[in-house]
Amino acid sequence: MTIDALSEVRGPARTPVAWMRPGHIGYVGPDLGVDSHSPSVAMLSVGLDAPLVLHTSAHGRIRTGSSFAPARTTQRIVATEGWILALFVEPAGAPSTTIVDEMTSAAGSFGLNHRRERELVERCRAEKINPDHIYACAIAGTAPPADPRIEQVAATIRTDPSQTFRADRIAANLGLSTTHFLRLFTQQYGTTFRGYQRWNRMIHTVRKAVAGHDLTRSAIDAGFATPSHFSETFRDLIGLSATTMLRAGIRFDLGTSPTQ
Repeated sequence: MTIDALSEVRGPARTPVAWMRPGHIGYVGPDLGVDSHSPSVAMLSVGLDAPLVLHTSAHGRIRTGSSFAPARTTQRIVATEGWILALFVEPAGAPSTTIVDEMTSAAGSFGLNHRRERELVERCRAEKINPDHIYACAIAGTAPPADPRIEQVAATIRTDPSQTFRADRIAANLGLSTTHFLRLFTQQYGTTFRGYQRWNRMIHTVRKAVAGHDLTRSAIDAGFATPSHFSETFRDLIGLSATTMLRAGIRFDLGTSPTQ
């Protein structure tokens, strides 16, 4: 998409918004100066006013209208102008393959130029943003059938992120070897068993903090050993500090609790 085409869907200045849903977490707003990071889940980024610049160690700088990074890949996204969409797709909601199929080109493991890029821009520039419509537009395809055993394990992690789950015990309860269980989990959820636990602890912490609870207490309650452990995890997964995000004037739409 050209800069001229993008400029056609610009709207008046509004308050940045971030949302949390059971299957996806998103942000629409100005570039927050995110550093290189490696999320535990897949991430789709879209330039809403101009192309983005994707920075990777293997490919250098890539200018693109939108980019997709699989879970656990290191990247840095910079908006050349205006606002961006950053959509973290939790594997429980839709395997990353449904977005990969919508990218029209690639650079290694990174997908470039989403097929519905223009529609995504328009939905993000709507007077009232609907996160579920943005998500549906991004994934487009139908997720492959899920193994109910693995799905139940992930649901338990989301329900009680503070608990430390051991892969060997879960595998034994399922009648599987630990290696086979871990392979099935990664295949179905697009990230590691441990990475999925870290992601959900972080989401639980942020949800509580946005709801008005003390950030430090929320981090401990979510299962982080120390506040610094949470801070390091957040920066590694998101690319900036939690404090910076919470003080950025963002309107948070918490939607439905992921435990419901």
